[in-house]
Amino acid sequence: MKKKEIIALVIEGGGFKSVFTAGVLDAFLVNKFNPFDIYIGVSSGAMCLSYYVASQYKTYFSLSKEVSVDRKFLSYSHALSEQGYMDLNFLSKYAKTNNPLDLQKIKESTENKQFYIVATNLENGKPVYLEPNPKNHYKCLQATSTLPFFTKGSCEINGVKFMDGAWSDGIPAKSAVDFGATKIIVIRPNPLGYKLNGLSYLGLIAGYWWKSNPKVRDNFFEEGDRYNEAVDFLTKDHEDIEILQICPESFLKSNVVGTSVDDLKQDYHNGLEKGMDFLNTDFL
Repeated sequence: MKKKEIIALVIEGGGFKSVFTAGVLDAFLVNKFNPFDIYIGVSSGAMCLSYYVASQYKTYFSLSKEVSVDRKFLSYSHALSEQGYMDLNFLSKYAKTNNPLDLQKIKESTENKQFYIVATNLENGKPVYLEPNPKNHYKCLQATSTLPFFTKGSCEINGVKFMDGAWSDGIPAKSAVDFGATKIIVIRPNPLGYKLNGLSYLGLIAGYWWKSNPKVRDNFFEEGDRYNEAVDFLTKDHEDIEILQICPESFLKSNVVGTSVDDLKQDYHNGLEKGMDFLNTDFL
């Protein structure tokens, strides 16, 4: 008897670039495509994933357009304040009021399934796979998106301080395998095969920001090696595991921490097209 396939959906983060991911997932929603047993999201990708699991078509796209031009969310004037350049507290409150997640729908949709939001433990730099529920879902989303300087810097849940999950497990495909997946769809907002060439400016800033904590500091300074190892894992030949990536053909117009509405629209429609292209494959 053939063993049942366990299918995982893995979503990389990317700030405003995740609007591409939202387009892919909206294509899935329109076509009622949701065969997944495991969901794992990182940073902004976790928010995209949450709206997808809640079957909320186009909601992430609407939220992105609205906050991209809101000075209360993005402002250099409070870059050095407690909240940082991107005010995640504002984003969370804004989303709850104007684009609220259907938390009951998420609970029902993930019954007997696995749903994880990746965050990084601020004490030891290790990845933590948070399991959101209706009471802590927004808090988990804030934890996985928290960055030094650009946002508040940390988010506390049950006495544990967390920051952005991208620094410890940015593309958690291997984690999906550890959770039992045999087929994995990975959605990335970067072109196929994209790797980091050394240390990013954000990693450099963050590394010095946390220089007093060697475990966390090294997470930032080693970001390129860790990310590139995750990319290599996606393309290796794995026995009894199938991995497919959905990526844009070229670099997106949107940036991680800033963009224009026109660029968001273009990248979103790019994602819609890629999602439709994927649904015409024979992956399943």
